[in-house]
Amino acid sequence: MTISLADELFENVRNLEDTETIEDFELHQCTFVGAVLVQHVNPNPSLVVRGVRAIGCTLNRCRVSGVRFEDVTLDGLSVRGGTQHLHGCIFSHVKISGKIGPLGITSPLPVPDGELVPGAEQALINAYRSIDWAVDISEAEFAEMTLNYVPGDLVRRDPRTQFLLRRDSLSKVAGRELPDNADILLNQINLTPFDSTVVVAPTRSKQFRWFLETLEALRDMGLAE
Repeated sequence: MTISLADELFENVRNLEDTETIEDFELHQCTFVGAVLVQHVNPNPSLVVRGVRAIGCTLNRCRVSGVRFEDVTLDGLSVRGGTQHLHGCIFSHVKISGKIGPLGITSPLPVPDGELVPGAEQALINAYRSIDWAVDISEAEFAEMTLNYVPGDLVRRDPRTQFLLRRDSLSKVAGRELPDNADILLNQINLTPFDSTVVVAPTRSKQFRWFLETLEALRDMGLAE
């Protein structure tokens, strides 16, 4: 049975369990302040969020790390206190749409003593081998978005503003004249452990026009798709 919550404020909610499953919630206009959803113990994310639908919610200075998101819908999201990083998480059938604040799907976090859990990055690579698609961002309007730790081929995207880079495309760069600062975007492929990544021209960013024109130029050169 799905539990529905609306207009709720959750402050400093913490979940540090490595085997818990949070599932079957529908959240409308809820706000999370200082919430922590983190597990460092298992290199293969085993803290699971499944069957959750969040509409018009807000994240304010929250921490998320080592979580597996399955069958999740995120429709509109406000982000306060800087970019919301999702560290070392796995995504399976996650739909993101609507106006979305600054997000980053990034590398696993070190454990509190400063060391990365052995095998954490390889566990992510292995997990995606059995996932048919990870994230659908085709209907999202981003202020900022990085997807360094999701295989680009598993991202459902709008090719008008969301571009696919492949590692083997870098072999075509040498000796070619690139658009100004295009190397910043091409370098995204060096920040992922996968062979492809998606680079987003964020439609809600003041830099949208530069992102779009540069990525379109790279596509015309055969360096992006």
